[in-house]
Amino acid sequence: MSEENKNTGLKVTLGILALLLIGASVMFFLKNNELNETKTALNSEITVLDDKLDSEIEKLNLQISENEVLNEDLVSKRDSLSATLNELRASQATVETLTKYKNSYFKLKKDIQKLLKDNDELQLQNTRLTQVNDTLVGQLDSQLKLSDSLTSQVTDAQRLIESASEISIVGLKGIALIQKSSGKQIPTTRARRADKVKICFALAENKIAEQGTKMLYVQVLDSKNNVLGKNDVIEFDGKTLNYSYSTEFNYTSKTLDICNYLQAPKDGFEKGNYFVNVFRGSKLVSNSSFSLD
Repeated sequence: MSEENKNTGLKVTLGILALLLIGASVMFFLKNNELNETKTALNSEITVLDDKLDSEIEKLNLQISENEVLNEDLVSKRDSLSATLNELRASQATVETLTKYKNSYFKLKKDIQKLLKDNDELQLQNTRLTQVNDTLVGQLDSQLKLSDSLTSQVTDAQRLIESASEISIVGLKGIALIQKSSGKQIPTTRARRADKVKICFALAENKIAEQGTKMLYVQVLDSKNNVLGKNDVIEFDGKTLNYSYSTEFNYTSKTLDICNYLQAPKDGFEKGNYFVNVFRGSKLVSNSSFSLD
């Protein structure tokens, strides 16, 4: 082969190599641009995901501070979000990485939304239960007030019945008498002439009073507050009563007149006012007075 032909072949070969190098350079440039664009897009999406994770964590912190019922579950989800965010920030910007953490983010977000929805339903039920409870408390309060009113009415009625069933004493009076040997009794107001005092009263008719044997205690006091007669002592409910005499009778719900005599003291009656008190147990049920001069 001639020298001229050799030179021509070398030039062609060099030309082909140059074209191949230019083509490879163009392909490398285009591929590099594509990779850069992909990496930029991935970094952009990772930044968006980073912001979303950060935002969800802030929302959860607020929910945790306001919510007592779901605190434990919400704290767990928040910690998972924080771990995902930290892993995302430390990872390589690849499609696989982005896909992995996107899936984690959407799953956690779905779980959180369900938790909050369940909490809203619980809060609604709690509000309804509170309203029902308030209504029941109000009704119970009304019933208690009604019960108290009825109890008070029953108590008042019992007191009224007890009061109405008590035996009334009417016409209590003391009359000083001169006792003649013939048996005749002459009323007097002269202290020195009086031999005895006749004390009378009537038990009123009462259809609802308890019938049977009753006991009353009569106390006669002179002007110096001395108890005349027997001056016996009896105790009722821790209280003592000094009385002149007692009178026992059978009550049949009909009017009953009762009279008793109180003999003069050894030195006779003194001038002054005299007081007659009638007791049923320790309760004073009637009183009267008379004077001697």
